[in-house]
Amino acid sequence: MVWTLGLVFGAYLGVRLYEVTQDRPANRKLQHLLRHLSLRKEQAQVDDNLVAHAHDETQRLKHYVKISGLSFFTAIARYVYPPLTIVTVVLCTYTAIPYLRQTETSLFRDRRVDGYVLYAIADMMMLWLGALCTAALGIGLLHASRFILSSAKDKSKEMVVDAFAKRPAQVWVLKEGVEIQIPLSGVEQGDTVVINTGEIIAVDGVITEGLGTVDQHALTGESQPAEKHVGEQVYASTILISGRICVRVEQSGQETTVAKIGDIINNTIDFKSSSELKGEQWANAYNLPLVGLAAAVWPVLGPVGAVGVLYSHIANTIRVVAPLSTLNYLNIALEHGILIKDGRVLEDIRNLDTVVFDKTGTLTREIPEVERILLCDGELTRDEILFYAAAAECRSTHPIAKAILKKAEEQNLLPPKIEESSYKIGYGVAVTVEGRSVLLGSRRYMENCDITVSDEVDAAMEEAYAEGHSAIVIAIDGKVRGIFEMHTKPRPEVTNVICLLKNMGVKHMAIISGDHEKPTKALASALGMDDCYYDVLPEHKAEIVEKLQQEGKKVAFVGDGVNDVIAMKKAEVSISLSGATSIATDVAQIVLLEGTLTHLPYLLELSLALDRNLKRSLAVNVIPSAITLSGVLFFKFGMLTSILISQSPLVLGAANALMPFEIKRHEIEQECSEIESSGAAA
Repeated sequence: MVWTLGLVFGAYLGVRLYEVTQDRPANRKLQHLLRHLSLRKEQAQVDDNLVAHAHDETQRLKHYVKISGLSFFTAIARYVYPPLTIVTVVLCTYTAIPYLRQTETSLFRDRRVDGYVLYAIADMMMLWLGALCTAALGIGLLHASRFILSSAKDKSKEMVVDAFAKRPAQVWVLKEGVEIQIPLSGVEQGDTVVINTGEIIAVDGVITEGLGTVDQHALTGESQPAEKHVGEQVYASTILISGRICVRVEQSGQETTVAKIGDIINNTIDFKSSSELKGEQWANAYNLPLVGLAAAVWPVLGPVGAVGVLYSHIANTIRVVAPLSTLNYLNIALEHGILIKDGRVLEDIRNLDTVVFDKTGTLTREIPEVERILLCDGELTRDEILFYAAAAECRSTHPIAKAILKKAEEQNLLPPKIEESSYKIGYGVAVTVEGRSVLLGSRRYMENCDITVSDEVDAAMEEAYAEGHSAIVIAIDGKVRGIFEMHTKPRPEVTNVICLLKNMGVKHMAIISGDHEKPTKALASALGMDDCYYDVLPEHKAEIVEKLQQEGKKVAFVGDGVNDVIAMKKAEVSISLSGATSIATDVAQIVLLEGTLTHLPYLLELSLALDRNLKRSLAVNVIPSAITLSGVLFFKFGMLTSILISQSPLVLGAANALMPFEIKRHEIEQECSEIESSGAAA
């Protein structure tokens, strides 16, 4: 049926000629650029646009799968009603055009012979031989494989969007004292949005009126709802549990914190695993040899044998099965409160042998407690010292600052507005409060500011350190006035997690802290750490990570704050425990949304399970292809048999890829407890 082949190529050349005359490729590039700029500039409906664009691609592929199915049906029915032959040829031509375009791209733009080229040659040969049923099946399977993968990516993107970007379509805006309802896309910076109990906050902004309790767990990882007052920040996609607030809009649409997850979604979903890359390398290595083998067997086995050889290629299935596995495990992680922002690290985790923890807020509870306030002279009372300390720390988000502010709130001490301030990360803070100079920080900071620290103060601080606590010095008007003794407690799950990580093969664990030697060593000893680093400034944390790497270690850094950014970027894997003050700008590759360390062994087990799954995926791809090739060469398999066997991994591989991960978090936690109990008994 040479005329069939001529019709297909004629139709394709006609389509390409039309595109060239209409300058369609240039238009498509321009449209793509404009769409990209629009998404960046208009800053509206980012999650809807992202999912809708992917959904459109999936629907297009679904359309071709349906037409391919129809062509297969008419190819069978033509044996009963021969006029359907022309209908079948037309349908096959229509479905072949999209991947003939891909074949053209491979040959003329990429200048390579890949799987698309091999399958195109085989399918065109089947049309030439008049095997319309088999050709329709082959073309349909190609569209089906791409549809399966596109659908899986859609699902993953929707899950990430749903986890964060829950925003209403309509909002109430206050205009000249009157509340009016408008579309969210119409909200502008400076508008005042009114939110009532139970409603989703749709914008980033500052409360100008009212009081409310906000659930922002999905965005920040905070387990408890936060009470928000006038002047405080609220974020899009959080929920107002109680109260009524008016919010002045600072950011809306794609500019909101939650909307910036678009980049996270793309990094997480659109990457290739090492197993997938390995499979593609294997497939590419056999492209030309298979073409040569097909040409060699043609004189012996005829064109049917040549088609079977070409269809023994694994390119089509490897492009689907390996990504499906990885997407499945990324989805499982998200379902358990783990946002993996760069999918590659899910593979890297299994190779780690060292975990470095930041101390404050990571191994310990985020906010310590002010246990005692020691007075250094009789000029000021404890409440007065606490008042000045709270004023100094009122703009800081550091855990120690939160502890001091919490203590001041308990004593009903409202800090005044500070007149001047300077904050040195890792040292301390200097402010002017009601005309008085206030310095708050470490002993080192006091010495750097030429403040004399008496022997009595030194002794009191050493006593606190000896008991495993921290001490903060406050100086007012150039004189040390008091000491804040800070007590930090380890997170309840820490001991269990450390035990299990060691049993799972992590060889080296260490603490990095800006705190002093004694409290840091005391915590390291209590937790069974291999090493600890104390009095470490933020810029030096990365140097310690680099030193460990130079020793041949694969390092994961677990931190929770801006002080850890440099170290996180240096480590092979970076993990944020805080849930991220801003998920979109947190540099960590993995964010533990529920703020619990039990995610760590679960992550390791998840990575190991993914590795096993991907290895099975490769076997699922290679074995049927080997059977097909052997069957063609030695048992004279027909074209339909060759296609059915070689493409069986689309079903088998999908089943393997979507196989549920059996290790649940509660099992990890139970195993931790058993390990700790047995250790205590011993």
